[in-house]
Amino acid sequence: MSNIVFAGAPGAAPAPTTGTTAATGGWGSLLFMLLIFFLMFYFLIILPQRKREKEFQKMIADMKRGDTIITAGGVVGKIIDIKKDTVKIKTANTTELEVTKRSIATVIKAKEEKKEEKEEK
Repeated sequence: MSNIVFAGAPGAAPAPTTGTTAATGGWGSLLFMLLIFFLMFYFLIILPQRKREKEFQKMIADMKRGDTIITAGGVVGKIIDIKKDTVKIKTANTTELEVTKRSIATVIKAKEEKKEEKEEK
């Protein structure tokens, strides 16, 4: 037996293709969805991250000797020296640590501590 492939009726003209209009409509909706996805990504992830980074840079720039800091690891100490990329803190009577500025989670100003002590009395 021989294998016969049916491609259509003999002598029949090929069917007209309308793929160009269907493909154009598909691309338009795909691009629209990609644009919506990018806008959501930008407003939900990129903008809040920029805001947090600016707040962190301001907090680091406003640090000074005598401020109390809390590191990301939970170490609490008073600033005794500030260098370019590191901060030396005093955590106990004789314990001094040098931590990177990127590891600082919170800065508590020295003035705020004095106000809190006065309010408690």
